[in-house]
Amino acid sequence: MPISIIPGISWSRPLLALITLSLLGGCATYRPQPLPKQAPLEKDLPLLVAKVNRSIKTKSDTYRVNLADGLDLTEVAIVAVLGNPDLRARRAELKVAGAQAFAAGLLPDPQLSTNIDHPTTTGYTNGLGFGLGYDIIPLITRQARISAAQGRHAKVRLQLLWQEWQVIQQARSLAVRFQLEQQRLALLRRMRDLYQQRYQHSKQGLADGNITLDVNGTDLTALVDSFSQISQLEQQHNQTHYDLNHLLGLQPDAVISLTKLPAETSIDPASVQAQLRKLPTIRPDLLALKAGYQAQEERVRAAILAQFPSFSIGINRVRDTSNVYTGGFSIRLNLPLFSGNRGAIAIERATRKQLFEEYQARIAQTHSDVRRLLKLQTIIEKQRNNLQLYLPRLKVLVKRARRAYRHGDINVLTFLNMESTWVNKRLEQISLQQTQWQNRIALQTLLALPEAGTHAISTLANKVPHRKRTGY
Repeated sequence: MPISIIPGISWSRPLLALITLSLLGGCATYRPQPLPKQAPLEKDLPLLVAKVNRSIKTKSDTYRVNLADGLDLTEVAIVAVLGNPDLRARRAELKVAGAQAFAAGLLPDPQLSTNIDHPTTTGYTNGLGFGLGYDIIPLITRQARISAAQGRHAKVRLQLLWQEWQVIQQARSLAVRFQLEQQRLALLRRMRDLYQQRYQHSKQGLADGNITLDVNGTDLTALVDSFSQISQLEQQHNQTHYDLNHLLGLQPDAVISLTKLPAETSIDPASVQAQLRKLPTIRPDLLALKAGYQAQEERVRAAILAQFPSFSIGINRVRDTSNVYTGGFSIRLNLPLFSGNRGAIAIERATRKQLFEEYQARIAQTHSDVRRLLKLQTIIEKQRNNLQLYLPRLKVLVKRARRAYRHGDINVLTFLNMESTWVNKRLEQISLQQTQWQNRIALQTLLALPEAGTHAISTLANKVPHRKRTGY
């Protein structure tokens, strides 16, 4: 649907040459980008930390990762945000959204047309015509399209920030699990050594005739059970190690050094309700849904604007086969009798409704999850308090039972039941500690309450890599 302007034939060739040169001068050039042959993972933690610190140095003077005493939970979060390969892919997606926002603001290009008529009857000359066209409707919908693209760019940026927050909490959760699994393994291995010593003692006693077969069999059963527990936990710990390494951007066999966990604390339930009321204005995923909804509003507006009749005007200058020059004026109008863009309007409105319901569902799910985790926090605290009260007493009894068992003052079944109970309750105490940490981290994520320092690092990582723009 062009607007046509036909220049005089006498200067058509210079005009064509000028247009051709301008088109060639504005063209982008192609450069291949081959795929990498190796995985983008660092070989060991010191190399990764050095890379992260170099990256931080260009962005902030506040945060540094110190590996001398191992990584604490905040440093684990920093390394995860800046080293995670999945986040690098998401940041590339943000660049795509930025390019789309850039493209939405470009004006449509004019359209150049030409034609030639060659007469087959003698006495006539070739007819020539030139036109320069321009589409009007994209100008009408341009601002709506720009707003929609900017809204999508904001949505992707906020989704990336939310993904960074989730990586932070996942990295902290894996670091907690990694250390507590090491504590459980150390406990089980100590018990395995005790069972090993007792089995060797009863085995020798059986050979000397001082111990019965059932006692030796019971000791062997306890030893084999300890091997099974260690084997299962070693498999879990291997998976935890792999998951943490991958999240940080390390190769699977890289060794991780972590500092001792601080004392875990609970989130005050009294402050939760106030934080829930603020969530729609601070939590990145909810802000991303809002941005997406606003972008969809603009797409609905653009679809409604596009329903109006498509309109174009033109002027022309033509030489016909009789060597007669003519000039004219034209108006072209498409009548929206059948489509009228009603299908596109219906789709955009239905999509807007879907986003509205999605936002409502996310809010409802958050409130439900927070209540569940607060209840779980209370349950865990009660269980841990009970163990902390009675477990030291049980430990004293087990030490006495060991001495009594060595002197033959109690039977083997009584002793094994006491020692097995002590080990299982100690393992339960460590598991409750891990559950309490994970519950706290989950609540921090839902309530947009990241650990001190991690929010600033997340924001830092979210902003800086995207400031440098290349030409689109």
